[in-house]
Amino acid sequence: MQDSYDVIIVGGGITGASLLYMLSRYTDAKRILLLEKFDSFAALNSDSINNAQTLHFGDIETNYSLEKSRETKEEAEIVLKYLSMLPKKEYDSITKRCGKMVLGVGEDEIQKLDKIYDSGLKHIFPGLKKIGPNEIAKLEPNVMKKRNMEEKVQALKSDNGQMMNFRNLTYSFVKRAKLASKGRVPIKLNTKVTSIEGSQGDFQILANGKKYHSKFVVFCSGSYSLYFAKMMGYEKNLSILCVGGNFYTAPKVLNGKVYRVQMGGIPFAAVHGDPDITNPHITRFGPTVTIYPELEKGNSSTFSDYMKTFDFDLATTSSLFNILLNKDIRRILWNNMFYDMPGIGTGIFLKNEVSKIVPSLTVKDVKLAPQMGGIRPQIIDENKKALVLGESKIKEQGIIFNITPSPGATSCLASAIEDTSYICDQIGLNLDIKAIERNLVNKDSMPITMRKLKNW
Repeated sequence: MQDSYDVIIVGGGITGASLLYMLSRYTDAKRILLLEKFDSFAALNSDSINNAQTLHFGDIETNYSLEKSRETKEEAEIVLKYLSMLPKKEYDSITKRCGKMVLGVGEDEIQKLDKIYDSGLKHIFPGLKKIGPNEIAKLEPNVMKKRNMEEKVQALKSDNGQMMNFRNLTYSFVKRAKLASKGRVPIKLNTKVTSIEGSQGDFQILANGKKYHSKFVVFCSGSYSLYFAKMMGYEKNLSILCVGGNFYTAPKVLNGKVYRVQMGGIPFAAVHGDPDITNPHITRFGPTVTIYPELEKGNSSTFSDYMKTFDFDLATTSSLFNILLNKDIRRILWNNMFYDMPGIGTGIFLKNEVSKIVPSLTVKDVKLAPQMGGIRPQIIDENKKALVLGESKIKEQGIIFNITPSPGATSCLASAIEDTSYICDQIGLNLDIKAIERNLVNKDSMPITMRKLKNW
């Protein structure tokens, strides 16, 4: 059948591109199609201006459980293994080493750092070290400059600091997929999917008025993945809270990444300071937390689609109420309401967030960068009446829907390994497990990876 494929991938961000690479390089799929509605890859959240450009390891993300930290470390190592196979020029265009620490300000935050470190984090990350004010000042002078000397500070310094240009990584996956596939991977940009019907063995996708058939379909469409899942009648118990993250910029004041202590179980990242991999002359502070009633930040035409992903029923209302009972979430949302306001927002953001990282910065130094920042789709699980921390994956017969807030870019290859294994099992493809093991997986990480490759 013309326009019939083994697998169709919807979405050309880093999640879709990594799956395209995995299927092309490590399976015997004859025909794979990628559909992307924009005119380029990584056009939204995978674009370097729309994320914090961080390869997460789980060492300074203090809202993670120990299990989540272990898994995130392995996922990051898979990305590093991939990068190690690239030519130096391509490698250097994607990633750069940098310093990285999580900063505790005040007695309460320092106690939290001590508790997290001693509870097992130091065993997962032997290179993670406690440092005091003098060592902080040597690594990041501006963190201590003009700080009240009576204010107690402590940090956990990591040896895993890695800046990432996820847009360039996305293009690298596409390039390697084309090389591996030898013509088996047609890619259609400017091609918007409007509907899907059918079942495993013959899904029919309508895009730009044309129908495509596929044995298996994977949606890697960010917030839109849940939209399409609900279009097909799946996951009635899930809704999306679309969190838009804005950034502020300042002249370069940090040598590396400086994160803040985050509350356990809270999916919103605390504001952190980062060097910019695309502009060495600035430091970015963010992201802020703003609730947007749209599936793509700044695109009001996606409002109606957002409403279709949100269930206006008792279960959703009860879940939202339960979420807002959390005092830390209420405080975060309340503070962030003011950060984007003209005139007053910069000063409030500086006082509440930036000055805790770099006390010497003034209102004149810090500027809102409205062109930066994307949507982080936080899933509301109505069964648990809570926000889901990290990425979500909906698996059904012949179809997968990937919904990837932070640290989705870090987990791109681990997610692609899991999806590829599931696809091969579902439609009878062969998977080159030995090549995956040889190229992408550290032997120390095998126990977790085996859960993602059930046929290992």
